[in-house]
Amino acid sequence: MTLQEAMVLMHSGEYERAIHSLEGGASDEQRPASERAEFCQWVAECYKKLDDFRTGGDWYLEAIRRVLSQEIDQKSKAKQALPLCEKVLECYKQDGDPADVLMAARLKQYLIGLMH
Repeated sequence: MTLQEAMVLMHSGEYERAIHSLEGGASDEQRPASERAEFCQWVAECYKKLDDFRTGGDWYLEAIRRVLSQEIDQKSKAKQALPLCEKVLECYKQDGDPADVLMAARLKQYLIGLMH
């Protein structure tokens, strides 16, 4: 299933089906890291819609890992990953433990450091 088809499922409220499809795209090693990161981000969004903020945060972290694995300069990686890190923090503040929030906050500071 394509990203567009998964988006149709999401817009019709079929988040579980969309997640199943999107997870396949996120794990497809034939796709570029940037595309897998996008799939991860949409999986996270689906979990947020299902009020599973903890799992959503975990998927945003996976998206960050994919961004950081790209063959681009550190500053560009940080610029792409920082908004995702904000979403991790948002999710973990909703449904995470203090250690998760602290880890996400440290990751945010690391990414900010890469931008300078």
